[in-house]
Amino acid sequence: MNTTKTCLIFFLVVILANPLSNSNVLASSGVEATTSTVYICYIPCSPKYGTYECFHDCLYKRYHDGNCVNGRCCCS
Repeated sequence: MNTTKTCLIFFLVVILANPLSNSNVLASSGVEATTSTVYICYIPCSPKYGTYECFHDCLYKRYHDGNCVNGRCCCS
């Protein structure tokens, strides 16, 4: 009985922790690391989603800057 209870608690923790993870960030070659700055590139830029929207989305996600680079919104 104790093993079943432990497994159930573990399962519920995993299920409840899943929505807390950020699923909008794509693991791709868009992540570039230099000695001073890390860029996270995730959303494709388009005529409707340009530099202005990218910049404000990056600020909302608590980055210092954001810009469209190589067709993707990159935050730093």
